[in-house]
Amino acid sequence: MKKRQLALSAHQVSKQYVLRGNKSKERFLALSNVNLKIFKGERVALFGDNGAGKTTLLKLLTGITKPTSGKIRRFGKVVSLIDITAGFHQEFSGRENIALNAVLLGLDLRKIRQIEESVIAFSGIAKFIDQPLYTYSSGMVLRLGFAIAIHADPEILILDEGIIVGDQNFQKKAYDKVEEIFAAGKTIVVCSHMLPLLERLCERFIWLDGGKVVLDGGREALLDYKKKRDSLQFGEVVNNANAGILFEFLRKLPLGEKFMVTAGSGSMEPLILKGDEVEVERADFSGLKKNDVIAFWSDDLQNIVVHRFYKLEKGKIVTKGDDVLVADATYVTKENLLGVVKI
Repeated sequence: MKKRQLALSAHQVSKQYVLRGNKSKERFLALSNVNLKIFKGERVALFGDNGAGKTTLLKLLTGITKPTSGKIRRFGKVVSLIDITAGFHQEFSGRENIALNAVLLGLDLRKIRQIEESVIAFSGIAKFIDQPLYTYSSGMVLRLGFAIAIHADPEILILDEGIIVGDQNFQKKAYDKVEEIFAAGKTIVVCSHMLPLLERLCERFIWLDGGKVVLDGGREALLDYKKKRDSLQFGEVVNNANAGILFEFLRKLPLGEKFMVTAGSGSMEPLILKGDEVEVERADFSGLKKNDVIAFWSDDLQNIVVHRFYKLEKGKIVTKGDDVLVADATYVTKENLLGVVKI
Protein backbone atom coordinates (compact mmCIF):
# COMPACT_ATOMS: atom_id res chain seq x y z
CA MET A 1 0.00 0.00 0.00
CA LYS A 2 1.40 3.41 -1.02
CA LYS A 3 2.24 5.63 1.94
CA ARG A 4 0.28 8.86 2.03
CA GLN A 5 2.29 12.09 1.82
CA LEU A 6 1.71 14.96 4.21
CA ALA A 7 0.47 18.28 2.84
CA LEU A 8 -0.14 20.16 6.09
CA SER A 9 0.34 19.43 9.77
CA ALA A 10 -0.45 21.20 13.02
CA HIS A 11 1.19 19.99 16.24
CA GLN A 12 -0.21 21.24 19.56
CA VAL A 13 -1.12 24.56 17.95
CA SER A 14 -2.67 27.32 20.04
CA LYS A 15 -3.44 30.91 19.10
CA GLN A 16 -4.06 33.64 21.65
CA TYR A 17 -5.14 37.21 20.95
CA VAL A 18 -5.02 40.21 23.24
CA LEU A 19 -8.28 42.18 23.27
CA ARG A 20 -7.27 45.75 24.00
CA GLY A 21 -9.69 47.82 26.05
CA ASN A 22 -9.47 51.21 27.67
CA LYS A 23 -8.07 49.99 30.99
CA SER A 24 -7.19 46.32 30.62
CA LYS A 25 -5.83 43.75 28.19
CA GLU A 26 -8.11 40.72 28.04
CA ARG A 27 -6.66 37.55 26.52
CA PHE A 28 -8.72 35.39 24.15
CA LEU A 29 -7.71 31.82 23.25
CA ALA A 30 -8.94 31.31 19.67
CA LEU A 31 -7.35 27.85 19.24
CA SER A 32 -6.22 25.40 21.91
CA ASN A 33 -3.79 22.50 21.34
CA VAL A 34 -4.99 21.58 17.85
CA ASN A 35 -3.35 18.54 16.24
CA LEU A 36 -3.98 17.79 12.55
CA LYS A 37 -2.41 15.90 9.68
CA ILE A 38 -3.78 16.67 6.22
CA PHE A 39 -2.53 14.49 3.38
CA LYS A 40 -1.94 15.33 -0.26
CA GLY A 41 -5.09 15.09 -2.38
CA GLU A 42 -7.48 15.30 0.57
CA ARG A 43 -10.52 17.57 0.40
CA VAL A 44 -11.07 18.75 3.96
CA ALA A 45 -14.00 20.76 5.34
CA LEU A 46 -13.81 22.88 8.49
CA PHE A 47 -17.14 23.70 10.09
CA GLY A 48 -18.66 24.80 13.38
CA ASP A 49 -20.50 27.68 15.01
CA ASN A 50 -19.46 31.29 14.60
CA GLY A 51 -16.32 31.93 16.65
CA ALA A 52 -15.28 28.26 16.68
CA GLY A 53 -11.78 29.07 15.38
CA LYS A 54 -12.21 28.05 11.73
CA THR A 55 -10.79 31.17 10.07
CA THR A 56 -8.01 31.40 12.66
CA LEU A 57 -6.94 27.85 11.81
CA LEU A 58 -7.04 28.64 8.07
CA LYS A 59 -4.81 31.68 8.59
CA LEU A 60 -2.34 29.59 10.59
CA LEU A 61 -2.24 26.84 7.99
CA THR A 62 -1.56 29.30 5.20
CA GLY A 63 1.00 31.33 7.15
CA ILE A 64 -0.94 34.61 7.29
CA THR A 65 -0.45 34.55 11.07
CA LYS A 66 1.76 32.51 13.40
CA PRO A 67 0.70 30.28 16.30
CA THR A 68 1.25 31.45 19.86
CA SER A 69 2.54 27.97 20.57
CA GLY A 70 2.95 24.76 18.62
CA LYS A 71 4.14 24.20 15.07
CA ILE A 72 2.62 24.36 11.57
CA ARG A 73 4.33 22.57 8.68
CA ARG A 74 3.57 22.87 4.96
CA PHE A 75 4.67 20.48 2.21
CA GLY A 76 4.01 22.14 -1.14
CA LYS A 77 2.99 25.50 -2.59
CA VAL A 78 0.12 26.96 -0.59
CA VAL A 79 -2.30 29.52 -2.02
CA SER A 80 -4.91 30.99 0.28
CA LEU A 81 -8.14 32.68 -0.73
CA ILE A 82 -8.76 34.41 2.57
CA ASP A 83 -7.25 37.91 2.40
CA ILE A 84 -6.92 38.15 -1.35
CA THR A 85 -5.92 41.83 -1.49
CA ALA A 86 -2.92 41.47 0.83
CA GLY A 87 0.29 42.58 -0.87
CA PHE A 88 -1.26 45.04 -3.32
CA HIS A 89 0.46 48.41 -3.84
CA GLN A 90 -1.88 51.35 -4.42
CA GLU A 91 0.56 53.26 -6.64
CA PHE A 92 1.25 50.29 -8.95
CA SER A 93 -0.91 49.52 -11.97
CA GLY A 94 -3.10 46.44 -12.08
CA ARG A 95 -0.57 44.77 -14.39
CA GLU A 96 2.31 45.57 -12.01
CA ASN A 97 0.31 44.24 -9.09
CA ILE A 98 -0.20 40.96 -10.96
CA ALA A 99 3.58 40.55 -11.11
CA LEU A 100 4.05 41.62 -7.48
CA ASN A 101 1.41 39.28 -6.11
CA ALA A 102 2.50 36.40 -8.30
CA VAL A 103 6.06 36.74 -6.99
CA LEU A 104 4.71 36.72 -3.41
CA LEU A 105 2.87 33.51 -4.28
CA GLY A 106 6.15 31.93 -5.41
CA LEU A 107 5.84 32.20 -9.20
CA ASP A 108 8.88 32.95 -11.37
CA LEU A 109 8.89 35.52 -14.20
CA ARG A 110 8.33 32.91 -16.92
CA LYS A 111 5.19 31.64 -15.20
CA ILE A 112 3.98 35.18 -14.54
CA ARG A 113 4.20 35.98 -18.26
CA GLN A 114 2.27 32.79 -19.05
CA ILE A 115 -0.66 33.59 -16.76
CA GLU A 116 -0.81 37.39 -17.11
CA GLU A 117 -3.31 37.60 -19.96
CA SER A 118 -5.50 34.86 -18.46
CA VAL A 119 -5.58 36.72 -15.15
CA ILE A 120 -6.55 39.97 -16.88
CA ALA A 121 -9.27 38.28 -18.94
CA PHE A 122 -10.66 36.45 -15.91
CA SER A 123 -10.77 39.59 -13.76
CA GLY A 124 -12.73 41.45 -16.44
CA ILE A 125 -10.85 44.72 -15.94
CA ALA A 126 -8.66 44.77 -19.08
CA LYS A 127 -9.72 48.35 -19.85
CA PHE A 128 -8.17 49.56 -16.57
CA ILE A 129 -5.25 47.13 -16.17
CA ASP A 130 -2.55 49.78 -16.74
CA GLN A 131 -4.14 52.34 -14.41
CA PRO A 132 -2.90 52.74 -10.81
CA LEU A 133 -4.70 50.62 -8.24
CA TYR A 134 -5.96 53.63 -6.28
CA THR A 135 -8.30 54.39 -9.20
CA TYR A 136 -9.97 50.95 -8.87
CA SER A 137 -13.20 50.28 -7.02
CA SER A 138 -13.02 47.81 -4.12
CA GLY A 139 -14.83 45.24 -6.28
CA MET A 140 -12.24 45.55 -9.05
CA VAL A 141 -9.40 45.06 -6.58
CA LEU A 142 -11.08 41.93 -5.16
CA ARG A 143 -11.65 40.50 -8.62
CA LEU A 144 -8.01 41.08 -9.56
CA GLY A 145 -6.80 39.49 -6.32
CA PHE A 146 -9.01 36.45 -6.84
CA ALA A 147 -7.90 36.06 -10.46
CA ILE A 148 -4.20 36.13 -9.50
CA ALA A 149 -4.58 33.60 -6.68
CA ILE A 150 -6.71 31.18 -8.67
CA HIS A 151 -4.22 31.13 -11.58
CA ALA A 152 -1.20 30.45 -9.35
CA ASP A 153 -1.55 26.66 -9.79
CA PRO A 154 -1.48 25.80 -6.07
CA GLU A 155 -0.61 22.37 -4.72
CA ILE A 156 -2.56 23.23 -1.58
CA LEU A 157 -5.58 25.56 -1.73
CA ILE A 158 -6.94 27.07 1.47
CA LEU A 159 -10.17 29.00 1.17
CA ASP A 160 -12.88 30.67 3.17
CA GLU A 161 -16.41 30.85 1.78
CA GLY A 162 -16.34 34.66 1.79
CA ILE A 163 -13.81 34.80 -1.05
CA ILE A 164 -16.34 34.41 -3.87
CA VAL A 165 -16.41 38.08 -4.81
CA GLY A 166 -17.81 40.54 -7.33
CA ASP A 167 -21.20 40.78 -9.01
CA GLN A 168 -23.41 37.79 -9.78
CA ASN A 169 -21.74 37.00 -13.13
CA PHE A 170 -18.24 37.11 -11.66
CA GLN A 171 -19.32 35.06 -8.63
CA LYS A 172 -20.56 32.32 -10.96
CA LYS A 173 -17.28 32.36 -12.92
CA ALA A 174 -15.25 32.36 -9.69
CA TYR A 175 -17.18 29.46 -8.22
CA ASP A 176 -16.80 27.41 -11.41
CA LYS A 177 -13.02 27.95 -11.25
CA VAL A 178 -12.88 26.79 -7.63
CA GLU A 179 -14.93 23.73 -8.59
CA GLU A 180 -12.36 22.91 -11.32
CA ILE A 181 -9.63 22.87 -8.68
CA PHE A 182 -11.70 20.52 -6.52
CA ALA A 183 -11.98 18.16 -9.48
CA ALA A 184 -8.23 18.30 -10.22
CA GLY A 185 -7.16 16.28 -7.17
CA LYS A 186 -5.46 19.17 -5.34
CA THR A 187 -5.20 19.33 -1.54
CA ILE A 188 -8.02 21.59 -0.42
CA VAL A 189 -9.04 22.93 2.98
CA VAL A 190 -12.31 24.88 2.95
CA CYS A 191 -14.29 26.61 5.68
CA SER A 192 -18.01 27.23 5.24
CA HIS A 193 -21.41 27.38 6.95
CA MET A 194 -23.00 25.90 3.81
CA LEU A 195 -23.20 22.27 4.91
CA PRO A 196 -24.74 20.91 1.67
CA LEU A 197 -21.81 22.42 -0.24
CA LEU A 198 -19.26 20.83 2.10
CA GLU A 199 -21.03 17.48 2.01
CA ARG A 200 -20.97 17.45 -1.78
CA LEU A 201 -17.37 18.59 -2.32
CA CYS A 202 -15.39 17.20 0.63
CA GLU A 203 -14.46 13.78 1.95
CA ARG A 204 -13.11 14.63 5.39
CA PHE A 205 -14.92 16.78 7.94
CA ILE A 206 -13.43 18.56 10.95
CA TRP A 207 -15.81 20.03 13.52
CA LEU A 208 -14.35 22.89 15.57
CA ASP A 209 -15.93 24.30 18.71
CA GLY A 210 -14.40 26.74 21.17
CA GLY A 211 -11.03 26.53 19.46
CA LYS A 212 -10.79 22.75 19.76
CA VAL A 213 -11.37 19.82 17.41
CA VAL A 214 -14.58 18.03 18.45
CA LEU A 215 -14.67 15.44 15.67
CA ASP A 216 -12.44 14.63 12.70
CA GLY A 217 -13.68 12.00 10.29
CA GLY A 218 -16.09 11.18 7.49
CA ARG A 219 -19.66 12.35 6.98
CA GLU A 220 -20.59 11.01 10.41
CA ALA A 221 -18.86 14.08 11.89
CA LEU A 222 -21.11 16.35 9.82
CA LEU A 223 -24.22 14.38 10.78
CA ASP A 224 -23.33 14.51 14.47
CA TYR A 225 -22.85 18.27 14.25
CA LYS A 226 -26.28 18.66 12.65
CA LYS A 227 -27.89 16.74 15.52
CA LYS A 228 -26.17 18.72 18.27
CA ARG A 229 -26.23 22.29 17.00
CA ASP A 230 -29.29 23.49 18.93
CA SER A 231 -27.41 26.63 19.91
CA LEU A 232 -26.62 27.57 16.30
CA GLN A 233 -28.35 30.75 15.13
CA PHE A 234 -30.20 29.43 12.11
CA GLY A 235 -31.08 32.93 10.93
CA GLU A 236 -27.41 33.71 10.33
CA VAL A 237 -26.82 30.49 8.45
CA VAL A 238 -29.79 30.59 6.11
CA ASN A 239 -29.25 34.28 5.33
CA ASN A 240 -25.65 33.64 4.34
CA ALA A 241 -24.43 36.14 1.77
CA ASN A 242 -23.29 33.28 -0.47
CA ALA A 243 -26.62 31.46 -0.56
CA GLY A 244 -27.00 32.36 -4.24
CA ILE A 245 -23.72 30.63 -5.06
CA LEU A 246 -24.93 27.52 -3.25
CA PHE A 247 -28.15 27.59 -5.31
CA GLU A 248 -26.21 27.86 -8.59
CA PHE A 249 -24.06 24.92 -7.55
CA LEU A 250 -27.05 22.74 -6.58
CA ARG A 251 -28.99 23.65 -9.72
CA LYS A 252 -26.20 22.18 -11.87
CA LEU A 253 -26.55 18.76 -10.27
CA PRO A 254 -28.08 16.06 -12.51
CA LEU A 255 -31.75 15.09 -12.22
CA GLY A 256 -32.23 12.48 -9.50
CA GLU A 257 -29.27 13.73 -7.43
CA LYS A 258 -30.09 14.13 -3.71
CA PHE A 259 -28.77 16.75 -1.29
CA MET A 260 -29.71 18.50 1.97
CA VAL A 261 -30.92 22.09 2.45
CA THR A 262 -32.03 24.05 5.52
CA ALA A 263 -35.63 25.26 5.79
CA GLY A 264 -35.25 29.01 6.21
CA SER A 265 -38.75 29.91 7.40
CA GLY A 266 -41.60 28.54 9.49
CA SER A 267 -44.19 28.65 6.71
CA MET A 268 -44.26 24.83 6.39
CA GLU A 269 -44.93 24.14 10.06
CA PRO A 270 -45.85 21.72 11.56
CA LEU A 271 -44.57 19.41 8.80
CA ILE A 272 -41.20 21.17 8.47
CA LEU A 273 -39.85 23.48 11.17
CA LYS A 274 -37.57 26.45 10.60
CA GLY A 275 -33.99 25.18 10.68
CA ASP A 276 -34.86 21.59 9.77
CA GLU A 277 -32.54 19.83 7.32
CA VAL A 278 -34.62 18.38 4.47
CA GLU A 279 -33.59 16.08 1.64
CA VAL A 280 -34.17 17.38 -1.89
CA GLU A 281 -34.06 15.38 -5.11
CA ARG A 282 -33.29 17.26 -8.34
CA ALA A 283 -36.43 17.02 -10.46
CA ASP A 284 -37.72 18.14 -13.85
CA PHE A 285 -40.19 21.03 -13.81
CA SER A 286 -42.69 19.16 -16.00
CA GLY A 287 -42.70 16.15 -13.66
CA LEU A 288 -43.93 18.03 -10.59
CA LYS A 289 -47.46 17.42 -9.29
CA LYS A 290 -49.93 19.42 -7.23
CA ASN A 291 -49.23 19.08 -3.45
CA ASP A 292 -45.56 18.19 -4.00
CA VAL A 293 -43.26 19.95 -1.52
CA ILE A 294 -40.57 21.65 -3.58
CA ALA A 295 -37.36 23.61 -2.99
CA PHE A 296 -36.61 26.69 -5.09
CA TRP A 297 -34.72 30.00 -5.10
CA SER A 298 -36.48 33.20 -4.00
CA ASP A 299 -35.08 36.49 -5.33
CA ASP A 300 -37.05 38.41 -2.69
CA LEU A 301 -35.57 36.45 0.22
CA GLN A 302 -32.23 35.78 -1.48
CA ASN A 303 -32.46 32.23 -0.21
CA ILE A 304 -33.67 28.69 -0.91
CA VAL A 305 -37.33 28.25 0.07
CA VAL A 306 -39.35 25.10 0.79
CA HIS A 307 -43.07 25.34 -0.11
CA ARG A 308 -45.96 23.23 -1.39
CA PHE A 309 -47.11 23.12 -5.05
CA TYR A 310 -50.49 24.87 -4.89
CA LYS A 311 -51.52 25.35 -8.52
CA LEU A 312 -50.19 25.90 -12.06
CA GLU A 313 -50.78 29.37 -13.47
CA LYS A 314 -49.61 30.58 -16.91
CA GLY A 315 -46.71 28.14 -17.02
CA LYS A 316 -45.58 28.97 -13.47
CA ILE A 317 -46.09 27.02 -10.29
CA VAL A 318 -47.80 28.93 -7.48
CA THR A 319 -46.61 27.70 -4.09
CA LYS A 320 -47.78 28.28 -0.53
CA GLY A 321 -46.66 27.32 2.93
CA ASP A 322 -48.78 24.95 5.03
CA ASP A 323 -49.00 27.38 7.97
CA VAL A 324 -52.12 29.47 7.26
CA LEU A 325 -50.61 32.41 9.17
CA VAL A 326 -47.52 32.40 6.95
CA ALA A 327 -48.96 31.29 3.62
CA ASP A 328 -47.46 33.78 1.21
CA ALA A 329 -47.78 32.74 -2.42
CA THR A 330 -44.59 32.41 -4.49
CA TYR A 331 -43.97 31.72 -8.18
CA VAL A 332 -41.62 28.98 -9.37
CA THR A 333 -40.26 28.52 -12.90
CA LYS A 334 -37.75 26.17 -14.50
CA GLU A 335 -35.02 28.74 -13.76
CA ASN A 336 -35.45 28.92 -9.98
CA LEU A 337 -36.52 25.32 -9.27
CA LEU A 338 -34.21 22.99 -7.37
CA GLY A 339 -36.30 19.87 -6.86
CA VAL A 340 -38.82 17.96 -4.80
CA VAL A 341 -38.48 17.54 -1.04
CA LYS A 342 -38.51 13.94 0.15
CA ILE A 343 -40.99 13.75 3.04
